[in-house]
Amino acid sequence: MSADTHADLIITGRVATLGGDAGFGWQGGLAIADGRVLAVGDESALDPLAGPGTRRWRLADDLVVMPGITDAHLHLMTLVLAEQQIDLTGTDLDTALAAVGSRHREMLAAGDGEGWLLGHGWSLHELGGWPDTQMLESVAPHRPIALYSHDHHTRWVSRRALAVAGISSSSVDPDGGLIRRDGEGAPTGILHEVASALVDSAIPSPTTEDLTAAMERVAAHLAGLGLTGCHDPGELTADSAIERGPLFYRSLAARGRLPLRVHSSVRAPQLDRAIELGLFSGQGTPPEVDGDRMLADRAARYRMGWLKLFADGSLGSRSAALLAPYEDAETNPPTGGPTGMILTEARELAELLGRAAAAGISGQVHAIGDAAVRSVLDVFAAAPVSTRLMRRIEHAQLVDPADMTRFGELGVAASLQPVHLRSDAVPARVAWGLRTENTFPLRALVEGGALIPLGTDAPVEPADPWPGIAVAVARRDPFRVDDQVTGAHHAVSLARAVRAACLDPAIVADEPLLGRLISGYRADLLVVPAESFREPFDAAAFARIRPLATMIDGEVVHRSDAFEG
Repeated sequence: MSADTHADLIITGRVATLGGDAGFGWQGGLAIADGRVLAVGDESALDPLAGPGTRRWRLADDLVVMPGITDAHLHLMTLVLAEQQIDLTGTDLDTALAAVGSRHREMLAAGDGEGWLLGHGWSLHELGGWPDTQMLESVAPHRPIALYSHDHHTRWVSRRALAVAGISSSSVDPDGGLIRRDGEGAPTGILHEVASALVDSAIPSPTTEDLTAAMERVAAHLAGLGLTGCHDPGELTADSAIERGPLFYRSLAARGRLPLRVHSSVRAPQLDRAIELGLFSGQGTPPEVDGDRMLADRAARYRMGWLKLFADGSLGSRSAALLAPYEDAETNPPTGGPTGMILTEARELAELLGRAAAAGISGQVHAIGDAAVRSVLDVFAAAPVSTRLMRRIEHAQLVDPADMTRFGELGVAASLQPVHLRSDAVPARVAWGLRTENTFPLRALVEGGALIPLGTDAPVEPADPWPGIAVAVARRDPFRVDDQVTGAHHAVSLARAVRAACLDPAIVADEPLLGRLISGYRADLLVVPAESFREPFDAAAFARIRPLATMIDGEVVHRSDAFEG
């Protein structure tokens, strides 16, 4: 920008710039030009930047400006695909079956007697036990059905779905997966981990046009929540051609149609194709038309992410790998054995991560149980850092105290979703006992020098980022004042939690102009209620935040009717 550049917009009012090494970095306003922050300061410092076309937002005392939030673990494509699926979140068995039956009848009324019925969100805890094919047959006979569990690590499928996918008593469990069977060896309709992919080839893919339209709707919803970007770790079962991952986002970005920032990762089945295509971490795409600043900014919203691998399963599917057995292993056997299930052995992790790194692709590894976390840290410790993007462990839900400082020592980010404490605290106490106090150990990780980019794991949890930030501070369900606090010694301050939601994802993704509102940075920002930032901290008020305005590159992508800026 030249010295005589005039601001497109001047905002006066309290601004949490996140400048400096800690705290909110409060300033009295900011000026924006060409999609960047031109300057920050009080009104007298910003007034000289005004020109004939400068707009002004004079914020009331009850509003503040803060950087846009980047969800560091949001399955964006899964959210897009789930838009047309039934949502079974929070349902008991009878309610879930009623929802399936209702959708089945709707499809029949529309003349669809054989199409797939897809859904997500059910949980073992809510259903009271593992469901089976007969339950689905009773409400939707002869219909191919595939329903992801709440954690997306298990699928509940119908008899017809098993038949179409060729899954029978003679089928062999795939590596890293398990077909649940009855006493005679017949599949019950529950497919764990990698086995959940066995039905994928039989499910028709949506068209690019349908995906693009759904993406726009989902992005508008996310902007209304305050999300300006996300790190998409990909679908649980990815296709080897990468049709719905980086190539889709890259195409949208080049045409100026990617509505938010996306770092898009690939999965193990896609690695060979990614290397063949020359994809590498941090890689972007040029706009289809040169010389258009706005189009160039929109093209820059896409970046290639990481190689996403899995070390273990999950708490919800009772397949997280632990150093010691589950507390209730004798009465409620975990999936895979008393200590859970390792999905990818350390030697294979090292081989895959090494091949990826040689091609310039960094690694992110799902590890929920303390045994899996230690295994991944050991693998990272033995491998040199050779890529632009920071290596990361996804979830790190249960970390042994001996391993908490190793993240910082190794330069490994802990990509955490504290919002899981709302639904996981009770089953974790049953399964993990006193170890539950070491779930999501944010403070210890920060004190050990680690970055802690926060996310929601949507659609496992809702994409709303505010409850998770509140949980990082309060360590309980923000909407239930009587909820038991879990691991109070691992709480962080509100300022550190906000930085973890805005700035840490940018640093981990090597985005040096994101996550702060200081001169030269991209103007990705939110206007939110000031009351939620006041002391003493009100977890419920903070968790209910809804931005009045959201900007990406200085462009308003969400604006509430109540906002008069």
